[in-house]
Amino acid sequence: MVIKKRTLLLVSLLIALTIIGYINHSITKQALLETTSEYERYENKKLEDVFMDDSKIVETSADYTKNENEEVVDSKDNAISSISNKIESKIEENIIKEENRKSNNYFVEYRLSRDKLRANLVERLNDIVNNEKTDEETRKKAQEEIMRIGNISEKELLIEGLIKAKGFEDALVFLKDNSVRVIVSADVLNEQDVIKILEIVKSETNLEPSAIKIMKKY
Repeated sequence: MVIKKRTLLLVSLLIALTIIGYINHSITKQALLETTSEYERYENKKLEDVFMDDSKIVETSADYTKNENEEVVDSKDNAISSISNKIESKIEENIIKEENRKSNNYFVEYRLSRDKLRANLVERLNDIVNNEKTDEETRKKAQEEIMRIGNISEKELLIEGLIKAKGFEDALVFLKDNSVRVIVSADVLNEQDVIKILEIVKSETNLEPSAIKIMKKY
């Protein structure tokens, strides 16, 4: 019961973080409404494509039973990890691609992209948790993944705020368990700027400098 409550709280937090990120950039989005609307239609299509590929994995995870006559192709842990790893790779690819970083709406578009992909992932993990056919081991793994995603999303928002407080116009952070990508709005990134960002990220994540990649928007 406690785990379920924590899961619901973290799902609510993730949704709230997405809404907060959206509101924080509403003025910019309003000024560029037509462009952003086209982007959202494009992004929704990409979401459908990504999760179409993963649907079989999700169904396999949700329908795990102890039927001895049915061969299990993949382990429960691998099924959950496969979904998360694919989404993380997609988010990172979108964020760091040079042509994407040239977009005038970069921080609005790819913050929304990151949060949408995560929200859809959490929704599908929640389906696994709530499926009565899911065994306890799989349910626990899915709940742990939901909590991990919620914690990461909260930390990303915190780091972005701290970086902007140092004088940067905007920042986008993508955090994984063992690495982080930071993209900032700056014409030039000098050594002092990099040191400022490194100190913030290290203090919030305990990651080594070699695991922290800092880039500027073109």
